[in-house]
Amino acid sequence: MRKYTAFATGAIGALMLSACGGDGTPDGANGANGAGQQEGGGEFNIAWNAQPPTLDPLVTTSTATRDISRNFFEPLITIDADGEVQTVLAEDYEVSDDGLEITFTLREGVQFHDGSTMEADDVVASLEGWIERSGAGQTFFSEAEVSSEDADTVTVTLPEPMYIAVELLADQSQLPVIMPAEIIEEAPEEGVEEYVGTGPYELTEWSTDQYIQLDRFEEYESPEGETHGTAGEKDPYYDTIYYHIVTDSSTRVSGLQSGEYDAANALPLDNVDMLESNEDIELVSGEQGFNGAVFNKQEGLMADVTMRQAVLAAVDAEELQQSAFVSEEFYNTNGALMPEDSDWYSDAGQELFHNDDPAVAEELLEEAGYDGETITILTTREYDDHYNAAVPLQQQLENAGMNVELNVTDWATVLQDRTDPEAYDIFITGFAPVTVPVTYVFLYDNWPGWTDSEDIAAALDAISTAEGEEQALEAAEDLQQAFYDYLPMVKFGDKYTVTGMQDWVAGYEYVALSGDIFYNVRPAE
Repeated sequence: MRKYTAFATGAIGALMLSACGGDGTPDGANGANGAGQQEGGGEFNIAWNAQPPTLDPLVTTSTATRDISRNFFEPLITIDADGEVQTVLAEDYEVSDDGLEITFTLREGVQFHDGSTMEADDVVASLEGWIERSGAGQTFFSEAEVSSEDADTVTVTLPEPMYIAVELLADQSQLPVIMPAEIIEEAPEEGVEEYVGTGPYELTEWSTDQYIQLDRFEEYESPEGETHGTAGEKDPYYDTIYYHIVTDSSTRVSGLQSGEYDAANALPLDNVDMLESNEDIELVSGEQGFNGAVFNKQEGLMADVTMRQAVLAAVDAEELQQSAFVSEEFYNTNGALMPEDSDWYSDAGQELFHNDDPAVAEELLEEAGYDGETITILTTREYDDHYNAAVPLQQQLENAGMNVELNVTDWATVLQDRTDPEAYDIFITGFAPVTVPVTYVFLYDNWPGWTDSEDIAAALDAISTAEGEEQALEAAEDLQQAFYDYLPMVKFGDKYTVTGMQDWVAGYEYVALSGDIFYNVRPAE
């Protein structure tokens, strides 16, 4: 198994799987000419672990949405496998000397899947939609203006310089993708109803809870440059890619073993040794961010910070991580917002995370006036690591004197219920790696859990308006301390995921900031 660690701003690497050997090749591998330089055809089948709540990345932070929608949606700029900003639909971009304007020069002749040509008006409408709908857009760009003076350029004008503005516009968590103006302008609050982009594949069919079918876009015009994460050339080979929604992990494993699926994500870690012994299967392990327990801070028991502190004091992160990820090869118990090898890392507040005195939780519960009320935790079995951490978390909290109930549903229901402040006290979820800590949505007041902290807001503002790296990193230290003082959530520690595929597959990439990238898959030569 190839294991890849990728943290730290400006030092993000990629693992490209170019499997060699093996006698198997996919059906249809020698079909009609593809959009790229190789002949292609046939279909590629992926077993995917969770149904995305939507395929509109502007209205959700779901990694399932991010990873699937990147096949048909593209942004102006992106973060490459080295953590550097690169152009996609923009030919280039320029930041004004005073830092108030970011001007994008657009690529010419780029077509949408509906046959129309991308124009400046589409880009303006898409960026305005992202500002209005996404967490990062609302938090950092609410006073920005988007305009175009000619057909080839679009300018984002800021009210004051923002140190991380370009990185936020390229961040993968809620990417500002470009779509036709009429679609984004007419979209309801819950997201667009037509998925029309410029990417190498177009959405053909979405059969809920069964599969998502993507067909190669024959008029696709790729960005130039060496493929490097989500940057550079995209060269689609297969006529069709299917994302089969397979929520049962054992079914994903058996389907990969039998060859029913060409690839499968989120493989159960207790099956890794068995899968590694199969010479027909190639495994890739990549850093995937972290899991944690997000508190409902709007109402209920966890609106009291002392109750949140009691939960933190009761948590044994090592036990939770061991239960969820089996081996230390796939986890750690880093309680910081950012990984230890990141420039943004801070150890502020860590003494609260590593509590070894069980009496502290009991004292805090008494201080909060807790009287045995039920604490409801939302979780799902569709993410094994979520459920496998939730079960021992329930036991740990009960051992500390709390009355805890697990509400186990499908992932789509968790995503729906977490928006209802009357439905829960805690929900379990995961967060993908980010370029800068300000993009963690649990720090925002407009995301489920509803963080409302003046100190966190001030630290976010200080990072975004910093005059340079030193000032930004000092503000990140304040953010870490504010995080532990307020406790919007409890982080369990960092984690890895494992994706598997048939050994004849080439062109697959895993990048920590981006996740699974499948649009360049093809048979190995």
